[in-house]
Amino acid sequence: MRLKNSFLLILILFVSILTTLAPNNFTVFANDLVKYDGEIAHLFTHCLIAYPDLAFKQDNFMRNDYDKDCLTTSEFKGILAGLYQNDYVLVKASEVYDIKNDRAYKKTLLLPKGKKPLILSFDDVNYDTKKLGRGMVDKIILDETGNLATYTKNAPDKQNISYDKEFINILSNFIKKHPSFSFNNAKGLLCLTGYDGILGYRTNLTGINRESEIIKATKIVQKLKEEGWEFASHSYGHYHMKNISNELFKREIERWQQEVEPLIGKTEIYVYPYGEYEIADAQKQKTYKHNLLEEAGFKLYCGVGKKYFFGYAPFNIDKKNRVLFMDRNPLDGYNLRKDHIEYVKYFNSYEIYDHKNRKVPFYKK
Repeated sequence: MRLKNSFLLILILFVSILTTLAPNNFTVFANDLVKYDGEIAHLFTHCLIAYPDLAFKQDNFMRNDYDKDCLTTSEFKGILAGLYQNDYVLVKASEVYDIKNDRAYKKTLLLPKGKKPLILSFDDVNYDTKKLGRGMVDKIILDETGNLATYTKNAPDKQNISYDKEFINILSNFIKKHPSFSFNNAKGLLCLTGYDGILGYRTNLTGINRESEIIKATKIVQKLKEEGWEFASHSYGHYHMKNISNELFKREIERWQQEVEPLIGKTEIYVYPYGEYEIADAQKQKTYKHNLLEEAGFKLYCGVGKKYFFGYAPFNIDKKNRVLFMDRNPLDGYNLRKDHIEYVKYFNSYEIYDHKNRKVPFYKK
């Protein structure tokens, strides 16, 4: 009887620990998982517009780019609410594929019943110097208690440290309120360049105070990984792949390996700048540039597309030589207005559109 009671006490303690430390995993532990064979949604955007009044000012040379390529914080919050209401659940990009014989293959997902998988990715998370003071935050930081926050030197609202101006905090706060929105502690995929450092730190070779910046950035990376964020390469210099020479492309990969990889570790995911890719030539052979990417260890390649695609490409070469390719749907001002019908399954674009701050009106078709 004592042995039985001791076992029950240990079991209760184990369940209590799971509930406290890993609510998402406990929810999955307590419910049956089912095989999922449908589409895996992949949506992407850029760093958020934290200060719309500043971002959309007439004399801000970035205002048109911000309007076309970015979301405001209110829009991002509305998108998360819509995705949650439509039964989407975040999954990690690294968990939708397996590696066999040094190649990537689609993986069968097991998810909570009734849930649809979603990957969120965020491009250009480097806060390059040309954007400073123009409507975005300056960098990701750790506050005095070791929690993730953002810092903006000349914040219009005088709040230099904030917890609701960028997607990292907004998404984490949303998941705290809605734990079932994240499966296996998934957050998002951070797609980095390196030409002006990462995460707001000038870690590039010509960066000011580079050594101390590297130390700070490395601590941020570690914390992000602990909280479920993953990293992808978005190239080093954000070039047009089809325009850059073979020689320069090789150098770009080398600089990524020298300046970014030591900070974030190896990543198998490559996200093409502008969605422009080059895999095979007219002779149905893999190109020199693509072979360089494979040699660098990349396995999953991500582009940009309005129509769903997650499969093996390109079609003009033998199946055994194709690579695992995933298109991503863009989330930005331009697409909220232009292709809002395409996003109905995710959220209502008109309802979440920042009519108050955006200068371009939203006209329903």
